[in-house]
Order: sequence, then C-alpha cells, then structure tokens
Amino acid sequence: MAPIPHPEKPLLRGVSHHVAFVVALLAGGLLVLGSHGAETMVASLVYALSLATLFGVSALYHRKNWQPAARMVMRRLDHSAIFLLIAGTYTPVCMLLLEPGVGKLLLGLVWAGAILGIAQSVFWVNAPKAVSATIYVAFGCLVIPFLPQTAAALGGMRLALIAGGGALYALGAVVYALKRPDPWPAVFGYHEIFHALVIAASVAHFAAIASVVLGT
Repeated sequence: MAPIPHPEKPLLRGVSHHVAFVVALLAGGLLVLGSHGAETMVASLVYALSLATLFGVSALYHRKNWQPAARMVMRRLDHSAIFLLIAGTYTPVCMLLLEPGVGKLLLGLVWAGAILGIAQSVFWVNAPKAVSATIYVAFGCLVIPFLPQTAAALGGMRLALIAGGGALYALGAVVYALKRPDPWPAVFGYHEIFHALVIAASVAHFAAIASVVLGT
C-alpha cells in the first residue's frame, strides 16, 4: 500500500511554539513557586498549565506529520487549547484582583465560554478560519462589560500589558483568517507570523499576570 501523502509544511512550522513550550514550563514553574498562599498558588498553577498546554499541543501538532485521523484529533486539541489559555489568563485576575462578587461572575462566564469554545473546536473542527478567529476574539473580549472594575484593579502598567497582548492576539487572528502576509511559504509563512504574534502576546500577558501573582 502506498504511503498516505502529507500536506507540505513550511520548514519552521511549529518551531517557535516548541521553544515557547520549554520557556513556558520554566517560567510557569517559577511563577507557581513564587506564589504565596493557597489561592494564589491555584490561580498561578491554572494559568501556567494553560500556557504550557497551548504551546506544547501546538508544537506537537504542527511539527509532526500526522496520519489523517490523528491529525484531526490533534487539530481539535490545538484549537481547544486556545480557549483554555484565554480562560487560564483570566483566572488570576478574577481570583486575586477583582472584588469577589465580580470576580466569581466573570470567572464563571469565562470558563463557560471556554467550554463552549472547546465544544466548537471538537465538534466543528472544520469551521472556516474567519469563524474561528471571530470566536477567539469575541471570547477574549468578555471582560469589556467588567472593564471599569478590571481596569481599576489592574492599574496602569498591567492594564497596558493586557491591552497590548490582546491587540497582538487580535492582529494574529486577522493574519490567521486572511492568510496574509505569507512572506516565505516554504519556510516561514502566514501561520508562522500568527504563531510569532501569539508568543509576543503571551509574553505581555505573562508579565502582567506575574505582577498580579507576585504582588509587584
């Protein structure tokens, strides 16, 4: 039987997220170890695990040439991990900064949205890229009704980091949906730009969350 052909990938597909996975494990571990108190440790652990999961699953999915059935499973996991990270990023802010009533409400909405997003990723994995990108951005904007309380709790620098990271994620979603720019398709294409923007956004958000967890 002839081998099943695999779609060609750019040479650097998944490499940046492989490196980011290793860094996320180290940085996330240090963040958890630096946490004080059970609630802070739980919040930082949820965030650190969601960050490492996103990059780990993405690297595994994008670097290996999977057989069709396995590739579909990995694609579902890859898309689901995005929703997991969004909810994981909200978690320390909701648990550690916001007034308990507001924090619990927003945290519940965020994790309910994550569950719905994961369900979409699992059961409608072939949704058009524009649909997926719109869902990611809309989910990330759940905080808007709670923006006054959240902005006040975050303060200027952390708010700027969160907003800047969100803008980078949104820009990545646009690149992902449009498949442009696609500078060097055989080596570094539009998807690699998307991955680079995700990493940049994650760095900004990590700085903000580390400040929340460590109280700096």
